[in-house]
Amino acid sequence: MIRNNRFKISFLSFLAIVLVLVIATGLDKSSLAAKNKDKRDSLITGVNEISNETLSLKQSRIDRFEKLEKDLEELKNNGSDKISKNSMLYLTNKTNLTADELEFGLKNTNLQGLGVEFKKAEEKHGVNAILLMAMAKHETGNGHSYLAKSKNNLFGFNAIDQDPINAANKFKDKGESINHVAKFLKENYLSEDGKYYNGISTKSIGKLYASDPDWSDKVDYMMKEVCTYILEEK
Repeated sequence: MIRNNRFKISFLSFLAIVLVLVIATGLDKSSLAAKNKDKRDSLITGVNEISNETLSLKQSRIDRFEKLEKDLEELKNNGSDKISKNSMLYLTNKTNLTADELEFGLKNTNLQGLGVEFKKAEEKHGVNAILLMAMAKHETGNGHSYLAKSKNNLFGFNAIDQDPINAANKFKDKGESINHVAKFLKENYLSEDGKYYNGISTKSIGKLYASDPDWSDKVDYMMKEVCTYILEEK
């Protein structure tokens, strides 16, 4: 009789242990499922954040390109000396375009790859990157000039008429040339206290910057071309 009771107790203990194991296993599964759900929810949240950020960047790009398109029309209609001060092409305004977007404006030239350098100069000196790109395109024949290749001089800087080759500055690289001219323009031509300041336009710069009387018209043409190439990627 006693043995039967002991057997019943042992069997009940065994059942209790099994029950505890089953419950524990269920809890572990429930905990694992909860953890997996948390991971899944976190992943979904991350994907949604990336999607929203991508959408925001895409919309910003659309907005930038639409403004550029509008400001290009103003340049075509009014010329650089009559564009509004909030224009993306106003010569002391930053374009708000990325280095990659500026790069589009250099396609079909030997200046490709310099979008980041024009952007750096714009950010550092507050001189419009599209102006700098247009000047470089004009002065170097789209990057093919002797000075561009032999001296990294993208602007014919100091290439005086009497001795343009020897007198022209030599730069260690093309980025230095861009930075140097951006600084020179800002300090001397695009600041009211500048030595050669005549206003904020290519015509104002051209009065004392170049001996060519059509310099400003040629730079304006290149500004329009740069903008057109960028907008083709819209």
